Amino acid sequence: MSRLTVVIALLACQFGFHPASAAHAAIGTPIPNMEMPAAEGGKAQALQPVEANVLVFFRPNQERSLGALKELAQCQKAFAGKSVRWAAVVSASVAAQTAAAMVRDSGFAAPVLIDSGDALYSSLGLALHPVVVIVDRDSKVAAFEPFHAVNYCPVVSAHLRHVLHEISAEELRKALNPPRANEGGNGQVAQRYRAFAEALFKSGNLEKALENARKSVERDPALAAGHALIGEILRAQGNCADALPAYEQALALDAGSASAKEGRERCKPAR
Repeated sequence: MSRLTVVIALLACQFGFHPASAAHAAIGTPIPNMEMPAAEGGKAQALQPVEANVLVFFRPNQERSLGALKELAQCQKAFAGKSVRWAAVVSASVAAQTAAAMVRDSGFAAPVLIDSGDALYSSLGLALHPVVVIVDRDSKVAAFEPFHAVNYCPVVSAHLRHVLHEISAEELRKALNPPRANEGGNGQVAQRYRAFAEALFKSGNLEKALENARKSVERDPALAAGHALIGEILRAQGNCADALPAYEQALALDAGSASAKEGRERCKPAR
């Protein structure tokens, strides 16, 4: 075994890196809307006429696949009622009922489609499981996201919200590139944490958004926008009692903060 192979193997063990994680068809590749058997019986189209189709390729009895399905079950809540169709896709080489049971137990609400001969998987040039493929309204690949243990739901949500035209390309970039504590001075790092928190907030991941918003004001206690964002997140969680002090702090630092003023007014009846 070569030294390079050993290094790659060690990285894979330590960081969950898969050397084929970047293997896939190009963004913008048209996807054939093939008819596929469904684990529950009958057949279904791989794609539906919606703004975004989310295809989740997984393997039964694989811990990473179970982890991905559980994460995505949480993501689904933020997109309820929107023009999004979710589908779990599994190879025909495994028992359909085993795959359906795994999806059901994970809480992920989606039909389970059987990929005969791995035709769809192969057409996308994939080389690992689990992986999410997001397809836009024109039946073209908009995003690939292999599973990772950290911030998976926020990243998938950001891709999906971009396809739905809810966030800009710049907001997507911020969500995909979270701040690093060792980059820049405290003020710059605080701004990056705040931007990342805002992207998480917009994706509906309130817990992670609050965590990063608090990191922003830890880095820069004078960042009014950070305190205002903490207030917004707490109010969205139904916690006006803690949101009000955050709004007051934001206004003490920036009397013109429109979001803090509006949030404070909205929270006043809850006092």
